[in-house]
Amino acid sequence: MITAHSKAISAQTLIMLMLLLTALSSTAQDSTSYRVDLSERDVQQVIIEARFRGVISETLEFHLPVWRSGQYLIIDPVGTMSGTEVTDSAGSALPFRQTAKSSWQVQREGAAPDDVIVRYRIYADSLGDRTRHVDSEHAFLNPAAVFIYADGFRRRPIEVDIELPQGWQAASGMEQPESGRFTAPHYDRLVDSPIEAGTFDLITFEAAGMTIDYLIEGTWDGNEDRLTREIGAIVEASAKVFESAERGLPTDRYLFLLNSGPGLGGGTEYYNSTVVHTDPRAFWNENRWKRFLGLMAHEFFHTWNVKRFRPAAIDVYDYQDINYTELLWVAEGLTSYYDEILPVRAGLISIYDYRKQLANTIGSVVDNPGYGQDTLARASFEAWTKGYHRGADRAADKPNRTVSFYSQGGLLGLVLDLEIRRSSDGERSLDTVMSALYDDFPLGEGGFTYGDFRDRLASAGGVDLAERLDGWVYGTVRLPVAESLESIGWILDREDISDAPVQVSLGLSLRGNPPVVRYARLDGAGWRAGVNAGDELLALGGERIGDGLDSLLRRYSPGEEVELVLFRDGALKTLSLTLDPILADHEIKIDENADDQARELRRDWLGGFDERDEDN
Repeated sequence: MITAHSKAISAQTLIMLMLLLTALSSTAQDSTSYRVDLSERDVQQVIIEARFRGVISETLEFHLPVWRSGQYLIIDPVGTMSGTEVTDSAGSALPFRQTAKSSWQVQREGAAPDDVIVRYRIYADSLGDRTRHVDSEHAFLNPAAVFIYADGFRRRPIEVDIELPQGWQAASGMEQPESGRFTAPHYDRLVDSPIEAGTFDLITFEAAGMTIDYLIEGTWDGNEDRLTREIGAIVEASAKVFESAERGLPTDRYLFLLNSGPGLGGGTEYYNSTVVHTDPRAFWNENRWKRFLGLMAHEFFHTWNVKRFRPAAIDVYDYQDINYTELLWVAEGLTSYYDEILPVRAGLISIYDYRKQLANTIGSVVDNPGYGQDTLARASFEAWTKGYHRGADRAADKPNRTVSFYSQGGLLGLVLDLEIRRSSDGERSLDTVMSALYDDFPLGEGGFTYGDFRDRLASAGGVDLAERLDGWVYGTVRLPVAESLESIGWILDREDISDAPVQVSLGLSLRGNPPVVRYARLDGAGWRAGVNAGDELLALGGERIGDGLDSLLRRYSPGEEVELVLFRDGALKTLSLTLDPILADHEIKIDENADDQARELRRDWLGGFDERDEDN
């Protein structure tokens, strides 16, 4: 017997079912799919078919990004795009026109929903910049350099199907329901998920509660045990920084995508993956391997800093223009601080080696002629025009005019960490600040400002430290590195070079043989004498330079005046310069008289390790 009540329930159920089916249908219709054809890989061509489903407007605007995340530089991959064709679902050609260097507009007839299909080719021959590269052996696709997007579709579901050659497999940070097919919730996740396809090695292990996939394309030493152990230790040490955060782990699965080949280097972070490059010699050279571990630490730390929280100005990317921010010293600089300390905390780098590395970092900052000439905020903002810029119009004397938000930002991280630990008796640290940013500013919800960072610094290290931050970021106040190191029982000094064979400097950055000037150091001997970038140095004090500049410099003492003969613009020129004393490298020594509090702060900062635990 059917009652009025049961009829009402049935009607309600039917309505809910219809709404659900409508939603599912809408999701299927209002989505974007890409088909990747690698049949022309031997000639480094990729054929892409992008399908925008359920278009209802009379026009459709589509674009290819002009930059990729992780590299603050306009790269314009549209220059590799050709053979563009646009059709509807029936295969009929649709008229379209280019409206900007990387934008197009499609014209449709009628209002009936239909698909718009865009077919084009990408010439993929650029692996070094981590954008796109295919050949007979593999395919690497950075989606920002390969896949177009359409207005109104950026937040809609994505599907990518790759027609894999026989014997190939594919991997990405995206979900992979089946071999060669990937899904993403929206375009922003797609461009944050590079793809590698080929016959690569894949190592899977567990670390810090995450499943780690380590993909290696190219040559390596095959030492799976060491790679698993040491990369796992980096993952563990990185996660420990955020152990006090309430949000928990950023992901349950992470992909390291490594291309190993001659001359390769560097890396780029993504949402739950990273692309790293190395020369194969890193696997059998210990010094190279240690640097490689630092690269691993840097890119993995970005899983939190940049990929789970980032500055408000770049919280949501604009793919068609420069994305300015004054806070790259947080995004990249503080990450650079952690990439040096984390391998120590992981037990992979000795404290002795870390002291040498830190001394070199300090020297690269405080001895840089631009130190005190520029601010971290301005250097961050100008990353697009000065930091990453490599064009012909790049200023030759850039080191005289700006600073590195990587190295100087990293040194600021050291100062902040040690000052917070000192003022809180070890109860808090820079880890506290980073965990607060992770909790308070989830990606896509607005991002953090300088004031937000400053507030959380004040909570961790006190108002005075937050006020001092203003001068270090927006002014040219020098960092109190020596004072901060004293708080943990380390002494910053310069090496004794009294017995060095060369005691003088020309104040020039040189390359080649005979030497050619890159730039003259600000206020250095060459600068004062009027030496220019591009000058070819021929003779010093009447003697031919050739490849023997150092041997000639041994003859002189600081303050001596000497004639320099050079070749400039097709003519010989003679300049008189007064030689500067050479600048000794920094070194960090252990203060044997440091009190127990300093020693304890140092041990905690280093992850529980101490010099007395080592043989150095």
